[in-house]
Amino acid sequence: MGNSFIFPYGITLDEYGTVNIFPAARVLFQSGDSEWISLFLVVDSGAKISALPKSDAASLGIIPEEGAPISIKGVGVNMIDGWQHEVVVRLGDAELHLPIVFLDQQSSPRVLGREGVFDRFTLIFEEMKQRSGFLQGRESQSVSRALDIIKKK
Repeated sequence: MGNSFIFPYGITLDEYGTVNIFPAARVLFQSGDSEWISLFLVVDSGAKISALPKSDAASLGIIPEEGAPISIKGVGVNMIDGWQHEVVVRLGDAELHLPIVFLDQQSSPRVLGREGVFDRFTLIFEEMKQRSGFLQGRESQSVSRALDIIKKK
């Protein structure tokens, strides 16, 4: 049996009163005092690596500048500087060691990227029901078989 789970989409209200709905995942991060902190991250299949704003690092007991310096490109043409760390997180019942970049831009969204996640789970974005499935085991194998059938057509 796999460790599969579903997250409902996240909802935000912007400064203009527009409601935004997006794939989100509840990720638990271990704080500096060994407590688990729950954050909701945008599930972004276009992002190679996960990212958090630099301001989140202190709560996790991390000094961003002690990580490996890195520049990443977000949406648009501007590069964003940050520092990469390996962070232990919990996603559902799974404990993962994820590379995470703490971005030196406070307005950066919290993003769950592909690295360390998409190779462990089969992800389903079900827009009609506004939910995301993270599948392993039998559930993942069922999706793979369905895709193989479609491929043969």
